[in-house]
Amino acid sequence: MTAHISAKAPALPILTIDDLHIDFVLHTGTVQAVRGISFELYKGETLALVGESGSGKSITAQAILQLLPEPVRYTKGSIEYQQQQLIGAPTAAIRKVRGNRIAMIFQEPMSSLNPLQHIGHQVAEVLIEHKGINRQQAAARVLELFQLVEIPDPQRRLKSYPHELSGGQRQRVMIAMALACEPDILIADEPTTALDVTIQAQIMALLKNLQQKFGMAILFITHDLGVVHQFADRVCVMRKGQLVEHGITKAVFSRPQHPYTCELLDSEPSGSKPAVSQDAPVVLDAKNVQVNFPIRAGFLGRVVDQFRAVDTISLTLRQGQTMGIVGESGSGKSTLGKALLKLLDGHGDIHFDGIQIDGLEPLAMRPLRRKMQVVFQDPFGSLSPRMTIGEIIAEGLKVHEPLLSPRQRDEAVCAVLEEVAIAPSSRNRYPHEFSGGQRQRIAIARAMVLKPRFMLLDEPTSALDRSVQIRVIELLRRLQDKYGLTYLFISHDLAVVRALADHVMVMRSGKVVEQGPTEQIFSYPQQEYTRELITAACPLGNAAQRAHSSA
Repeated sequence: MTAHISAKAPALPILTIDDLHIDFVLHTGTVQAVRGISFELYKGETLALVGESGSGKSITAQAILQLLPEPVRYTKGSIEYQQQQLIGAPTAAIRKVRGNRIAMIFQEPMSSLNPLQHIGHQVAEVLIEHKGINRQQAAARVLELFQLVEIPDPQRRLKSYPHELSGGQRQRVMIAMALACEPDILIADEPTTALDVTIQAQIMALLKNLQQKFGMAILFITHDLGVVHQFADRVCVMRKGQLVEHGITKAVFSRPQHPYTCELLDSEPSGSKPAVSQDAPVVLDAKNVQVNFPIRAGFLGRVVDQFRAVDTISLTLRQGQTMGIVGESGSGKSTLGKALLKLLDGHGDIHFDGIQIDGLEPLAMRPLRRKMQVVFQDPFGSLSPRMTIGEIIAEGLKVHEPLLSPRQRDEAVCAVLEEVAIAPSSRNRYPHEFSGGQRQRIAIARAMVLKPRFMLLDEPTSALDRSVQIRVIELLRRLQDKYGLTYLFISHDLAVVRALADHVMVMRSGKVVEQGPTEQIFSYPQQEYTRELITAACPLGNAAQRAHSSA
C-alpha cells in the first residue's frame, strides 16, 4: 500500500514505488537492503527520505535509475515513472529516462566529476547525449545553466577543472548538469552534507527556486532533519530497509508516531562544556601566526604575489580546554590548525608545552609529535586500506616507542580499542569492514595510543549521522575528562561546536571576526557575520524540537 499524503497532490503521481524489496546476494549470504517500502512522488513537490546510514535511502534512489551494481536482486515490487515500469526495462528505455527525465545529484561532487575534463565540457556532454545538439549549441546552453545556478564568473569557469572550484561551486555544477535536460524528477542524494552552513543554505534556496521555475519534483535524501524541516513537503522515515513512518513534514515533526522517528528528532548534540581555570597550565600559545601561499603565473610558474590564508592570529589553549574554530570553507580554519602543529610553513611565535617550536627543524619536532595528534574529517581517507586497524594503531608506537616488544604493542592496541568502545578482537580487520562512526573511533584510537596532550580535531563528525555524532562527542568528552586533553576543534557544524567547546573563534578570510566563551558567542554575537552563521545553521533545536516538545 503506497503512502499518499500530500498537501499538493495532483490526480496521478509522477513516480510510484510499491512494495519494493531489494536483496544483495553476497558470498557471505543474502542481505535484505530494502524491505517492502512504498511511496508516491507528485509533480512539483519535495519528498524527503530520511534515516541513518544503512537505512536503505540511497539504495532506493539508485534503484529508481537502475544504477545498483551486481549482485542486486529485485525480489518483489515495482518502480513506475509515469506508469512506465523501470525494473527490468530494456537498457535503451532506461537511458531515455536516466539523466533526461529523472536526474540525480550525488553527495560528493569531487568524486562524481571527471578531474581531467573542464566542467563546461562535462555538462555539455549531457546535452549532446540526450538532446542531440552540436557542441556550439551545447556550449551556449551550458553558459545559460551556469548563470542559472549562480556560478560566479560563469564564462571563465567553463574552462575550469573541478579542483579549481570550491565545494559549493562544484555542487552548483552538479545541479547544472542535472537540470540540463529540464527533468521531471530531481533526486538529490545528500547534496549539502559536507558543505558549510551558509553554503548549505544557499544551495537549498537555489534548489527551491529552480523547482518553482521548472515545476519538477524533488526526492531529497538526507540525514539532516533541520534541512528536511525547512525544505520538504512530505517525509518518509526509513530504518533498516523499511519505511517506519511517513506523512506531511510538519505533522511528522510535531507529532511523531514511531519511536525511531522520536529518536531521530531527539538526536541533537546537547550539553555544554564549563570553562577551564585560568590557572590551568598553558599547552599551546601562539602569537601573530601568518600563513602565505605563493601565487604563480606564466609557463615557468614564477611567483607573482602572495595569498594570505591566515592573517596575524593569536590564541592560547590551556590544559583541558576545547577551542572551537568555525567559519566558511576558505576561511583559514584548517590552515591555522596545521600551522600551529607545524604541518605546513607559517610565521609567528608558537610555543607548545613551553617549548618554542616555530623555528624547529622536522627532526627536532619528532619527539613532540607524540604529544600533538590529529583526527581528520574523513577516516576512510586517512586510514590505509591495506593495513589492519591493529597495524594502523600500532604504527605510531613503532616510531615513538621502538623499544616496545610486539606483545607490548599489541596490548597497548587492545587497551586503546577498549577505550574507544571497539572490540579488541576486531583488530585484524580492515577499515572498509567498519561503519563510518567506527572508523572515526579507530582514528581517535590511533591518536590516543600515544597518550597525547593536545589533539587537532579537523571536522571529525561532519560526515556522520546525528546519532553517531552524539556518540563520538560523548567519547571525546570522556577522554578529555579522563586524561585532561586539550582540543582544537575545527567544524562548520555549530550545534556540535556549541556542545563540545568552551571557547569559540569565528574566522573569515583568514582573520578572526569574533571570539569568546561559547555561550556568549552563541547567545550574544557581536558581529554580523557571526549572526549570519548562527542563523544559517538553524539547528533542529530551533524549530523541529520545539514543535516536537510542544506536541
